[in-house]
Amino acid sequence: MNYILSWQDSAHNTGGVKAKKDAEFFLNEEGFISIKIPVGKMQKLLYIMFKLPFILMKIKSGVIVVQFPTGTWTVLELITRCIKKLSGAKLVYIIHDIETLRYWSESDNNRKKEIELRLLKRADGIISLNAKMTEWLRSKGVKAPIENMRIWDYNNPQSARKMEEYNKTIGLAGNLDKVQFLKKIPSDINIYIYGPNKESNYPDNVKYVGNFSPDLLPLKIKESFGLVWDGDEISTCSGPLGNYLKYNNPHKLSMYLSSGIPVVIWSKAATAEFVKNARVGILIDDLNNLNTKLNNISEDEYKIMCSNAVNLSKKMRKGYFLKTALQNLIKQL
Repeated sequence: MNYILSWQDSAHNTGGVKAKKDAEFFLNEEGFISIKIPVGKMQKLLYIMFKLPFILMKIKSGVIVVQFPTGTWTVLELITRCIKKLSGAKLVYIIHDIETLRYWSESDNNRKKEIELRLLKRADGIISLNAKMTEWLRSKGVKAPIENMRIWDYNNPQSARKMEEYNKTIGLAGNLDKVQFLKKIPSDINIYIYGPNKESNYPDNVKYVGNFSPDLLPLKIKESFGLVWDGDEISTCSGPLGNYLKYNNPHKLSMYLSSGIPVVIWSKAATAEFVKNARVGILIDDLNNLNTKLNNISEDEYKIMCSNAVNLSKKMRKGYFLKTALQNLIKQL
């Protein structure tokens, strides 16, 4: 038997929570049994200290999947040590984020980085987001077998969008307090934004639509393209969050594509090559040039991108990318 640790997060309406729920859903389809950690700090701690060890001692083989990161570093340390010492199963991570690459990329706090890397090295196998992240893991001495997911799957309850008229509009979904570049967006781009923590002083061409759950959001986005961009600037993706796109698989990318919506993505993003090869969007270096790019796309070219996105969405809705990566990884354990 195989298992997945089910961690109940308190946050709602975020891509990170949706990604973890979807991963568990798709692995349940593959026969993985969920080990459900209860809600609440004290309940979690009591469960991990007094109940989880007895569950793990009964598991003699197979794999136990933990979504990385889970909880605090102290909690993850405790959980993974228990899995390795008490069970006979292999410890497999599905990586969602690596904080050393994201928030700590410019930090001098080497202690946190050392803890994270030690935990990463504890795994018997890893599902990495993409080849760029895997390259970084190998450079840091992670020796366990690694398989690349390439892109997040998305359990999308909404139908893929029917072909829309190409109107050169842009949609952007995400946590808006992190999206500082919107204040500098060129006036010739009409952009519609979705998500929590909106600010009050956007330019006239930036229009706030609302905050919707990840399951409802695909129904609301009507624009021609979904935007994948981060950081403070429009000339490039800058700062820690902008640079993180070089390693990350943004969950919004999967939301767009699983809905049949083509994307505009930073050309240096880790997932840019995937978008290019699948012919489901535009790669761009500088948002100052976006309007020119949009004007150069014909109606027929746009229809092809939409058709390709719909075909790709059929795989994403079935968990194809995660399931394939995990099946390939298990063969190596």
